[in-house]
Amino acid sequence: MLTLIPYYAWAHRGTGNMAVWLPDEVNATRPKAIPTLASKSKIDASHKIPTLFSVADGLIPQDENDRTIPYYHWYPKTGTTEWISYEFPEEVQVSTSTVYWFDDTPWGSCSIPKSWKIYYKNTEGKWLPVENLNAYSIIKGEGSAVKFKTVKTKAIKLEVVLPDEKTAGIYEWQVK
Repeated sequence: MLTLIPYYAWAHRGTGNMAVWLPDEVNATRPKAIPTLASKSKIDASHKIPTLFSVADGLIPQDENDRTIPYYHWYPKTGTTEWISYEFPEEVQVSTSTVYWFDDTPWGSCSIPKSWKIYYKNTEGKWLPVENLNAYSIIKGEGSAVKFKTVKTKAIKLEVVLPDEKTAGIYEWQVK
């Protein structure tokens, strides 16, 4: 979405030329996300850092080396089990989850995780694993998707087992 202000509404700021600035890099902007189930959710995590919002900002990496978009990470944690959750505004049905992993190896401290799982919150407030229909893949540079039997829930959780010597990071986490 682009908002332009017509010249006549420039607020009569005096004589002089009007400068027009259009960013040419994503990291120089704050794009408004296309509303998704994830972006409408309350996001929580085991490791709270300012970039937590980025898992639901709608920005997908161009490839495994894309450093132009924000990402979330669990640094400095290694070898632990960590999580992120979405609490939806209302009860919804979900059956797919896709994660875009951040990996800056060999020079950085983030690698792909050992494993990951999806859980949903039942009506009693207990986290239960989804019954997946395909294996949990971990693909560097592409979306790692899992399909599962449809669940009706108000919250979903992504649980990640971090590598022993590195941490892990996420560009984007989608649910449908």
